[in-house]
Amino acid sequence: MTYFLVVLIALFGAMMRTVFGFGEALVTMPLLALISFNIESSTALIGALGLIVAIPVAIKYKGNMDFAVLKRLIIGSLLGIPIGILIIKLGSPKIIMKTLGAFILIYGIYNLFFLNKRSPLNFKMSDRYDYLAGVISGILGSSFNSHGVPVVVYGTAKKWDAYKLRGILQGHFVCVGGIVVLSQISSGMWNMEVVKLLLIIVPLLLVVIPLGNWISSKINSSDFVKYVYIILIIFGMILLIK
Repeated sequence: MTYFLVVLIALFGAMMRTVFGFGEALVTMPLLALISFNIESSTALIGALGLIVAIPVAIKYKGNMDFAVLKRLIIGSLLGIPIGILIIKLGSPKIIMKTLGAFILIYGIYNLFFLNKRSPLNFKMSDRYDYLAGVISGILGSSFNSHGVPVVVYGTAKKWDAYKLRGILQGHFVCVGGIVVLSQISSGMWNMEVVKLLLIIVPLLLVVIPLGNWISSKINSSDFVKYVYIILIIFGMILLIK
């Protein structure tokens, strides 16, 4: 029964990633914890599935990637990954995640309110901030499997359109996600349980990914940004109560 629930949760996360381009870890990790599934196996499983789902989506949106931005984000992420590992070992992840949750919640509510209005905080951000966004993404990716949220927040702040956001997100997921998965394997987080679940789930992605792409194609570009802010609000609340 537990394996059945794990598979359903993982497929739900894959659907979330395919439709919106991010967020599977923040959806699946609390649900897997709720059914008392091993935390290391959960982290390894969701990290691997996130990478697998990102590859076909990255290929689909390859033409929308800004490789200069992507390079700066990846360089920043490489600097952030060891910091995230140190936070897990020495810091207080609970305080960090609740602080992040409060920020995401406030950011999502603010932007949703001003979505169709002229925001008084509208200003041009330098490309140098790409590195900072990458560092934060690397920190959260290595420690909490949540490297997508900082990029989404940053991309919406820089007013990337829906296609550019999806393209950069998936390119970033493939590069940084690959590094994260390799680090998880080398640290011993993978086991036969993770491998067995992947063998069950991966064939089912052949149904989930095309369905997610179909749903994504039906979402208007302007509505997509609104839905992203709503998801950020939900994720912020999840992090605060997690």
